[in-house]
Amino acid sequence: MAKAEAEAAPPEVRPWLLQRLLRLVLDLVTGLLKFLVLAGSCLWAYRIRLISVQKFGYLIHEFDPWFNARATKYLSKNGWHAFFHWYDYMSWYPLGRPIGTTIYPGMQILSVGIHRFLRLFPDSRWDLPGKELVPPRWLPMLPGHGTLSVGKMSVNNVCVMVPAWLAAVATLSIFLLTWEVSESSGAAVCAALVMSIIPAHLMRSMTGEFDNECVAMAAFCTAFWLWCRSIRHTTSWPWAVPAALAYAGAVATWGGYIFVNNLIALHAAVLVGLGKYHSGLFRAYCIWHFGCHND
Repeated sequence: MAKAEAEAAPPEVRPWLLQRLLRLVLDLVTGLLKFLVLAGSCLWAYRIRLISVQKFGYLIHEFDPWFNARATKYLSKNGWHAFFHWYDYMSWYPLGRPIGTTIYPGMQILSVGIHRFLRLFPDSRWDLPGKELVPPRWLPMLPGHGTLSVGKMSVNNVCVMVPAWLAAVATLSIFLLTWEVSESSGAAVCAALVMSIIPAHLMRSMTGEFDNECVAMAAFCTAFWLWCRSIRHTTSWPWAVPAALAYAGAVATWGGYIFVNNLIALHAAVLVGLGKYHSGLFRAYCIWHFGCHND
């Protein structure tokens, strides 16, 4: 009797196993497609902003970006102390201006850091894995047409490229933020795709537009994502530490950081009003608030 029951069981189990297998394959295919769209969005956010470099070369456009690039070169050449004691008579002729203490120096510090980091690597080029499998007409869509190059860049070239690099970072941060608040990876992919080409961001992050907004937007999006991540559960509050650091980066970069300050405070107040208060929210807000008032 037991033997007959054992032989009868597998036919009943097989449809269930087949269903699980098909679901697993479908999830893998869907996940791969979403990853490709996300990677394509970040790549598109970068490549679409290279048009000015492709047409005019590594040039800084407009006065404010030119002034920011000049301050970056001064910081790179003369160091931290000289930068914060620099009184510039040239850019603000004839009265002059104390530069280091009257600007938001986060963009200059970041750019000099990137420049010095790139100097650690020798000039080298290598092909992307699987380049030979990509159809030739698709190669222009890949970074460097499938060949990556790493090497020393001048401070000017770093300043030109920073907006495009951080546009890709902002696109990825919007993906993570949307996924966190909606719990839908599909909605997150769509948000990343929109962020990569949205005109409001595009016009302030083209290569050569080395202005505060191009760095601040990436810092804003990252801070919002990390804040939402820090209040997911009562035990998620340690994520408020990188959220405070991202906020500090926004403070050091652009005066518009006050929007982050107000929105996060308003969000915490609304959660309390809706009865969503928990100890993790209190701890996360305390960490962020401490970082806020020590910037």
